[in-house]
Amino acid sequence: MPLKFYLDKRKNRHGEAPIRVVWSFNGDRYQTTAGISIPPQAWDESQCRVTPAAYNHKTTPTTDINEFLDNMDMAVNRLEHYARTQNASLTKPLVRKVVADLVAAGLKYPYDKEREWRKAVAERRLSTDRYFQHFRGRKYKLIGFGKDSETLEDVVIYQALYGAEHIWVRPYNIFFSKVKDESGDMVERFKEITDEVKHLA
Repeated sequence: MPLKFYLDKRKNRHGEAPIRVVWSFNGDRYQTTAGISIPPQAWDESQCRVTPAAYNHKTTPTTDINEFLDNMDMAVNRLEHYARTQNASLTKPLVRKVVADLVAAGLKYPYDKEREWRKAVAERRLSTDRYFQHFRGRKYKLIGFGKDSETLEDVVIYQALYGAEHIWVRPYNIFFSKVKDESGDMVERFKEITDEVKHLA
């Protein structure tokens, strides 16, 4: 799921609450602090950002805090994309390292550290074959990733494990999006499954 920021209910001795971050990847949930605390009234719940002209006790400007949150959002999206294309898993220690590197870098995005993150992810490659189940029940085999030749949009290429076993192409952002199921709950459009159940179409 996309990165989500929220304000912790607990306050420090300055009457400020820490900004926390949470996201999930392939069924694993990651949660940590962003390393910044602000006055509760300065938090915009709808935008998940700090309101204009707000400061914490360190007099950190709103623009700096929001730029840091934007960098964290970008880092997670880039890391998730790389992990998916490399068929690799993320770990909580790696997630904590990403957050720590972002905190240490301040307002500048740590592109040099991103190379280290990618190396750590690549070392955790899983089995070659990957399978997904559509939220309505059908199962598919992942063939690979590519780009639309006209729009250069990232796409997912996958094969049905039923019927004529057609090969399909779908935009990356749609394939890995969430939808409402029949009960109204938000679920993954395509959920990754183990190869032991691939034959159950």
